[in-house]
Amino acid sequence: MIIRNKLFSCKKFILFLIWFLFILNGFVANAQAGYPVPQKTDKMLFYLQRSHNKNTIVYDLNTLPDGSLDKDDPVKMHWVRFEEGGRKADLSFIQRRAFGVKCKATDKSKASFVLKFNNFNKRDMLLAKTAAGYKALIKIANETAELESVFIKAENNALGMPLSFKYIELSGISTKTKKKISERINL
Repeated sequence: MIIRNKLFSCKKFILFLIWFLFILNGFVANAQAGYPVPQKTDKMLFYLQRSHNKNTIVYDLNTLPDGSLDKDDPVKMHWVRFEEGGRKADLSFIQRRAFGVKCKATDKSKASFVLKFNNFNKRDMLLAKTAAGYKALIKIANETAELESVFIKAENNALGMPLSFKYIELSGISTKTKKKISERINL
């Protein structure tokens, strides 16, 4: 009887441990769950969040006063400082270097652009005009998708500053199926 109770207790502990690890894995796999999402505007292409804090970088179309795309500088960025009441702020020079995008026209008419993150060149994006306006298109899980968000998971040092990047997660809407898709790219 004593052996039977110990085995039962051991099984309960193992089941609890498996359940706990499963729950913990869910939190790790969806690190950005619970993060605030910036308000979608007509100009917003996508946004970037980091595991460091909930402040978010928004990538917008840069338009001229007449509403047309600024073909010399088609993308502009700004912070939404959720940890400071949601105020908007410009990125510093160093932040623009770290999180900015390079834009290169695909043809002389500058109708579309190849976009590359300054510090992540494993995937090119295409800024192209669609029936719904300009969109940032990228391959996610081997499908062309409209990019909605980017999440960077970083390992922090003892002071809480990002030390090294672990992965980048891309999320968007498949242009073929119109369903949400995502992909994690380990760094």
